[in-house]
Amino acid sequence: MIRRHSIIFAALALVLAVPPLAGQDLDVACEAIAGSSIGAWTEHRLASPNGELDVRFALVSSRGATWYEVQSQTHAGTSVLQLRVPGFPFTPAEIEEVVMKTGATPAIRVPDAMVDEYRASAQAQPLADIRAECRKAEVVGSEQVTVTAGTFQTTHLRFPASGGEAWVSDQVPFGIVRGDIPGQGTTELTAHGTGAVSAITETPLSFGEAGGARSDPGQ
Repeated sequence: MIRRHSIIFAALALVLAVPPLAGQDLDVACEAIAGSSIGAWTEHRLASPNGELDVRFALVSSRGATWYEVQSQTHAGTSVLQLRVPGFPFTPAEIEEVVMKTGATPAIRVPDAMVDEYRASAQAQPLADIRAECRKAEVVGSEQVTVTAGTFQTTHLRFPASGGEAWVSDQVPFGIVRGDIPGQGTTELTAHGTGAVSAITETPLSFGEAGGARSDPGQ
């Protein structure tokens, strides 16, 4: 189930797989990436050799916990992936629970064994310590960038190891205005705001011992 979301987490690598120039601009850029509060949301258009995908990222409070939520459109309807985390930023080891929902089907709590496997997988690596990775970036300079969401004053970062680039701003949640990794894809901010609420309103189901689904009384 988690594999279908690999394009989303690969896109996060555009800004998290970041090489060294110390200074105030880098500090500001790294804090822009790392700083976001409950209710913050952004929408991005991801373009890769496989096509385009509109994705919404949000940090929401629901079911007594904090969730990093990713929404995208699939042939089966809206796909929602929720990661239970202590806040943003977070590391793969801090993912406590994973819930998935597609279209009108019930929300499903991913079995703990699969979550353990996911934490150690390559797909989770873009969620590595964002602040630490950002501190390795090379600052190109301060640039004004216009994207679908508007015009922003950004810090332009370059990643020598991958050849990728990112433009970040503290004016938007999660900081990312534009990103590019040659041969892999681009991401562009299309909208942003506050007041996000959970896209999953029902109590998620858990897989039963026989492979069926049942309501999880722990939710």
